[in-house]
Formats: sequence, structure tokens, C-alpha cells
Amino acid sequence: MSVPKWRRSGSKLDAFYEAVKLRHIVTQMIMRSYGMKTKHKSLIPDRLRDEYPDLAKLFEKIDKYQTKVEETKVLSKYEDWIVSRTRNNLFKYTSNLVAHISAANEIKCTLDFEFKKRISLEDEAISDIANIRQEVQFVEEFFDIDLNKYMEYSEQLEKTKNYLYRWKKSTVNEYKKFLEEQNNGNGG
Repeated sequence: MSVPKWRRSGSKLDAFYEAVKLRHIVTQMIMRSYGMKTKHKSLIPDRLRDEYPDLAKLFEKIDKYQTKVEETKVLSKYEDWIVSRTRNNLFKYTSNLVAHISAANEIKCTLDFEFKKRISLEDEAISDIANIRQEVQFVEEFFDIDLNKYMEYSEQLEKTKNYLYRWKKSTVNEYKKFLEEQNNGNGG
């Protein structure tokens, strides 16, 4: 008989998989400059597009160039270093999240200090989640942008955090059993 998903203990593979998905989402957000784009009216009216369909590729190139120019205008409102710093921070936090989970996953946990090290790395991964959330909130407030279009980011952040908490709880329970076995073995 299978155990319902909500009753299963946290899996290190689930936590890792969800963290990697979160990293991909945040990286996409960073690569798109947080979606800081302005909506602009195309330089080429629809009437011309209809009259000269054979120039469609040229019109497309002009549209792409115009979009780049508009994005540059938006980004130039801010110093390059602040945009770069927030990108670097988010990239670092998501990278650390995956690294901490990977390192914790590599620990076999047969000795007391190994359990403590794994729990410590799980705590660091949970703290990386908090850092990511804080940095995204800063980006939204400072750059005055709405990252709701990245709703999957928010959902993925919560999902990853929940898997990490479940995995940590599982590790703590294993550690308690280990300590009980040690105490019973030493006491007898």
C-alpha cells in the first residue's frame, strides 16, 4: 500500500529537484533584466506592414532594434552596478541553494557529526531561500517593477522551502533514532 504524498517524509531528491527548478526560473528572470521593459508603439504602422508584406523581415529587425533601445532606456535609469549587483546576488543565492543541498545529500550520516553537518547544510539551504525572497522583494521595490508575471517563481520558492523543511524534519527524526540507539547501546 502506498503512502499519500502529503504524509511522506521529505526526500533529498525532491528538495534538490525543486531547487534546480527554482534556480532555472530565477536565472530566466535575471536574464530578462527582471522584465524591465517599456511598452512602446512600433515605429512601423500596420498599414505599411499590410502594403509591403515582402519587407516583413526588415520590419522585424527594426522592431527588435527598437525594443533593445527601449530596454536600454529603462535600464539606464539605474546605475549599472546596482542592476549587476542584484543579478549577482540572486545568481549566488540560487547557486548556493543547490550547492548546499548537494553537499548535504552527499553525507551518509552514520556518525553523530555527520548528522549535525547535514542538518547545518539543510539550514543553510533554507536560509538561501530566505535570501532569494528578500532579494526579489528588494528588486521589486527598488526598481518599481512587478514580478507577478513570474508567479511560478513564488510558487516554486514555497514548494522548494516546504521540501527542504520536510527533508530536514526527516533528518532530525533519523538523528533522534540514531541517538536513542547510541544511548541504548551504551547503557546496556
